[in-house]
Amino acid sequence: MKELDQLRAEIDRVDEELFKLFFKRLELVSEIGHLKKKEGLPVTDERRESEVRERWRSLARAYGIPETLADNLLSTMFSVAKMREVNPSEKRKITLVGYGGMARSLASLFKLAKHEVVITGRSQEKSQKLAIDFNFTYMPMPQALQWGEIVILALPPEGVFSENVTRFLHLSKDRVVMDILSSKTRFFGKLEEMSRQMGFRFVSTHPLFGPYLNPVGEKIVLIPSETTGDLEEISEFWRGVGLTPLITDVDTHEKLMAVVQVLPHFFILGLSSSLDLLSRELNVDFSQFQTTNFREIYKIVRRVKELEPVILEIQRMNPYAEQARRLGLRELNTLFSTLQEEKK
Repeated sequence: MKELDQLRAEIDRVDEELFKLFFKRLELVSEIGHLKKKEGLPVTDERRESEVRERWRSLARAYGIPETLADNLLSTMFSVAKMREVNPSEKRKITLVGYGGMARSLASLFKLAKHEVVITGRSQEKSQKLAIDFNFTYMPMPQALQWGEIVILALPPEGVFSENVTRFLHLSKDRVVMDILSSKTRFFGKLEEMSRQMGFRFVSTHPLFGPYLNPVGEKIVLIPSETTGDLEEISEFWRGVGLTPLITDVDTHEKLMAVVQVLPHFFILGLSSSLDLLSRELNVDFSQFQTTNFREIYKIVRRVKELEPVILEIQRMNPYAEQARRLGLRELNTLFSTLQEEKK
């Protein structure tokens, strides 16, 4: 046992050295974050991340360490490093309307950036719970919309245009008001008209990530309106919480979402149903026989199924959705026909 104790003590010493090195790495990351901010660079540098990941894999092979361990460690390091780079130029007063998954995700970003945040919504109980979770403050809707410099409507369409919200939006006069709706065509014009009538500055946004905590390094689409005013100020706000802003117009946004959301989600929902049906027809349980690729695909399938109501909403509302689905089905039929011909 003495030898075992000695080896464990040596492991403890190595662990401490590892944490010293991790700390040193994060200190360097913080310095890089300050330089990036000074030069107006985004938190995420995809080219650099690819280079570092390949280097770690190479080092793993050289030292006989599984590449999957290197990948998992590095993914965690990237996530923590990006959080260390969050460094807003000024603290803002933010009113977050809503308490669902995306409201929670945004709240986690604002917590990292140390902004002042008030949570409000139709349900006082749910609003207060989210506020308590992040040590923020709850206010009733009228007071909250007057309090914040920036108002974010983290709500679905029926919430954004409910009487609970619209009857108080005039209290946000001179504030910046943003929605986070995934589909814009039906709603952008309505909100722009409301901003003209009520005097608030409207910019539409679309976070290009799902409802998970601390999405530092992700991207957010900004669609300016006639009342937006200084768009750079709003871009800087989002850069300050660790997101990369992308600026476009409504129609281009809808076309892009037809490519990156409508078409893949259509196939994934179909794949989900097909996997269940085929496994029943063949009377097999695939849970223990998953290949590496299938395991990764199935993670995405499950994630998409969890968000099915939102995904179906996009399928119904995107003006290019039918075109995307028709094209996708055409290509699947072409592939099916090609494979059938090869059998002959």
